[in-house]
Amino acid sequence: MRSRNYNPNALASRVLKRVLEGQSLESALQRYRGTEFRAEIFNVCYQCMRHYFSLAERLQSMLNRPRDRLDLEVWCVLLAGACQLEYSRTPPHAVVSNAVDATRKVGKSSASSLVNAVLRNYKTDSELKSIEAKYELPQWLLDSIESHYPDVAAELANALMSRAPLTLRVNSHRLSLEDFCSLLDEAGIEHFLPATPNSVTLDEPRSMSSIPGYDEGYFAVQDLSSQLAVPLLEPNSSDRILDACSAPGVKTAQIVDLYPDNCVVSVDVKPQCSTWNMLPKPQLRPRLETVQGDLRTTGWWDNVPYQRILLDAPCSGTGTIRRHPDLKVVRQHSDVLELKELQGNLLASVWGTLANEGLLVYSTCSFLPEENDETIERFVSTQSDAFIDRFCLPYGASTNFGWQILPTRAGGDGFYYARLRKSEEASCT
Repeated sequence: MRSRNYNPNALASRVLKRVLEGQSLESALQRYRGTEFRAEIFNVCYQCMRHYFSLAERLQSMLNRPRDRLDLEVWCVLLAGACQLEYSRTPPHAVVSNAVDATRKVGKSSASSLVNAVLRNYKTDSELKSIEAKYELPQWLLDSIESHYPDVAAELANALMSRAPLTLRVNSHRLSLEDFCSLLDEAGIEHFLPATPNSVTLDEPRSMSSIPGYDEGYFAVQDLSSQLAVPLLEPNSSDRILDACSAPGVKTAQIVDLYPDNCVVSVDVKPQCSTWNMLPKPQLRPRLETVQGDLRTTGWWDNVPYQRILLDAPCSGTGTIRRHPDLKVVRQHSDVLELKELQGNLLASVWGTLANEGLLVYSTCSFLPEENDETIERFVSTQSDAFIDRFCLPYGASTNFGWQILPTRAGGDGFYYARLRKSEEASCT
């Protein structure tokens, strides 16, 4: 039986407040993952972030004060209520009643009449006036899309409003793709094969535990475009591989699956308890070492060079907005400039651990050139032993220094890849 104090609006508004204060949505929701009301809270919060700009515009049109003069908790109660009015089947009178009750539960009883009046008169069909509300994206990001991708700007903006598909990466060392698809067929799970090898995309998202082969480790949930990074390493069997900035361990798991005979070191600044949670069980990864370390320095390094390095650099995450809609609400263009500097520092630091004639794959889940081609251009222009190593991928497009993939409605997220070879002698690029 649910607690008599249970109120989805109150719980959702508390999550939204933490997000607007800077916490990630995924982290803010963590405490509710094992609860009986998980689905309701998650749905309201994700919908609020996906449709934040339209909800905000419609709410603001009904307030007699600027948004920044309204208490943040009250604003979040209004967001949750407006979201339910627009995207749930809950009767409007029940939404309003729950929102008023939530206002009291978050300690803002004095704002009850305001919440009641705004939501009772909220118009779900009022015309949206701003381009931010129309495309559910901040102006700075819309400007960047228009500047860098003018030919596909509207298509890209619309793709970022869509739901991302659920793609699985099949561990081919444990089960063939054909056999895994047979398991899906037997379970009546509709699916199709996308462009990336050993991948399966489900027609409808579902929990991992409901997919056959979950307990056996036959697959991992991994975005289609994300799967393209690790094969670019192309290691020899004796090569030592570094997975830099490895949290939460999805690509480390892929390295271990694809190259089980290689020695792999997975490094991230976060503690082990929260970093490598996606890795196979220890008995399935005997040649993997996980290390906590700050990759801006080499204090974590044992001074033995790596022949292959994957640097999955921290970035704005613009290519994954469909999965992390809070990014478009809290991320600012100034963050991109700070991340650009960090990416350059990380490149310079890990480059010193790469063996001569070794390969480094640079990856981001961003489509912003500041974090991608511009970062690589700046690095190779100042690093005399760094040379571009060209490659082609199944989809996306070549850039001056790497390869850019844009998110699409039916496809993977937005990713950028570049591959650098370390050589003491001049090399043809």
